[in-house]
Amino acid sequence: MLRISEKTFNRLYPDLEGYYDFFNNPVPSDISKEDFERIYLPSKLWRLNNLYTVVDKHGNAVRFVMNEAQHVVYAMTRQHPRVIILKSRQQGISTFWLVSYFDDGLFQELLAIGLMAQGVDEASTLLERTKFLWDKLDPDIKAYLNRSLEKDNAKSFTFNNHSQIFIRVSFRSTTLQRLHISEFGKIANHSPKKAKEVKTGTLQALAVGNTGVIESTAEGRNMFKEMWDASVTALASGQIAPKDFYPVFLSWLDDPDCLSPVYQTATAEQEKYFASIEEKTGRTLTQEQKNFWIIQYRELGGDIHQEYPATPEEAFTAAKDGTYYSRAYMENVIRGGNMVKDLYDPNLPLDVYMDLGVDDYFVLGFVQWYDGKYRIVDEYWNNGYSIQHYLEVILERYPDAVRTICGPHDLAVRELSSMGSGGRAKSREDIVREWLREHMPSTKLRVLPKLSIADGIAAVRRMIPNMMIDVKCTYIHDCCLGYSKEWDDKLQVWKDTPLHDEYSHGADMLRQVAANTIENSTYNSSKLEPNYTSKKSRGYAI
Repeated sequence: MLRISEKTFNRLYPDLEGYYDFFNNPVPSDISKEDFERIYLPSKLWRLNNLYTVVDKHGNAVRFVMNEAQHVVYAMTRQHPRVIILKSRQQGISTFWLVSYFDDGLFQELLAIGLMAQGVDEASTLLERTKFLWDKLDPDIKAYLNRSLEKDNAKSFTFNNHSQIFIRVSFRSTTLQRLHISEFGKIANHSPKKAKEVKTGTLQALAVGNTGVIESTAEGRNMFKEMWDASVTALASGQIAPKDFYPVFLSWLDDPDCLSPVYQTATAEQEKYFASIEEKTGRTLTQEQKNFWIIQYRELGGDIHQEYPATPEEAFTAAKDGTYYSRAYMENVIRGGNMVKDLYDPNLPLDVYMDLGVDDYFVLGFVQWYDGKYRIVDEYWNNGYSIQHYLEVILERYPDAVRTICGPHDLAVRELSSMGSGGRAKSREDIVREWLREHMPSTKLRVLPKLSIADGIAAVRRMIPNMMIDVKCTYIHDCCLGYSKEWDDKLQVWKDTPLHDEYSHGADMLRQVAANTIENSTYNSSKLEPNYTSKKSRGYAI
């Protein structure tokens, strides 16, 4: 029996309309062996729902029958060979592709099939599940195919038709006709280099027209999100090519297992959330769905949006493991309503904080302070330009508004390419001061003291509950969500040191903001502007 209705079957498999009963009804008991082999065995969809045994969620050995989510992703690969799947938990997607690719290797010759796991333990589990499929396969099917094993070791599984199933944590210099990458979001978080190697190496070895599947729950902003966004953009443009990945989102709202009959009383905040989901999706949640979500929320807390997202946007607003600020940022800024359009106020002083990048990101953060709030009103970043370029950006955007430019301690580094009188190399600080005197004489330069990374991170964590950010500051927004610890592949733990990546320089700039904001914490709210002290007492380097 299929686990989908005839209406759903016809929607997913329009080319098979009229064949629902063939797939849904049992094989006639009086069918001859020859007719069975001629009518049923050539159909992969039939085989997938009748030949294989797996272990279910309860630890029982059961015949594999596809659920609706598995039908959705399989039907899509019949139309477009490459898919990227953003999913909620426990939809059986990894199990499906294991069974599907096992079937391909069993019935087709000379296939190289790659199953990429998150880690060594996961790879070992995949291998055991592959062996289980073989051990439980009906001996009559093995005899009909004249199929046996030629190789069965810790890394591969080879049939006598020369089709191989490779189970690895990474692929290098391997040509594949099938590829499945499970939990790519976690791989991208833990090992960005490995994720990049998959993108630039393994995927390039998968010839056009062959099936390639990347699936994961969301794990914050990383290469999985980049690939998801690229696939969504390609689809929206109407220019999706055979090498592009087709995006498939599997919401918990479509999972028939995400129901509970045990009535739960929703809080006002939960009712507000349910209403927002109904508005975004155009669907009405049943009480059983609400019960399930409330029960899961008690167990998962804020992680429920990652594990059981209702929309793709919700999935990617969840925090990823190993990040320094993402949970606090999502709670206080994103969900706290502190992402604001047109946040800049010309009536307030403006300070610019910079992080210097040499052959790397150079970041400017434009900051105002009012009513106890750190207001990130604008940003600019680039690389490969001299410091004068960034000063010109400041002048162009805010010619008369900048009170202070705050630079890190390494402004004092001398540039051998910039010589002053007497052959003395100028420091970056010298260059900035000279430029300001000529172009922005009312703007002061403040060289900030050296700050330890640990102290700076602690300062940002204290700042975030009092932080507002303009919606156009997408890079700083991404830094708050993506700035992460390094991952130790050998020990499989997060290190105490930050990962140096595209988010590092934005995070460095935020540390300077948090630890060196000019205003005092005391504020006279009866006045329009902050209660300033004198410039001298605030330690300006004039």
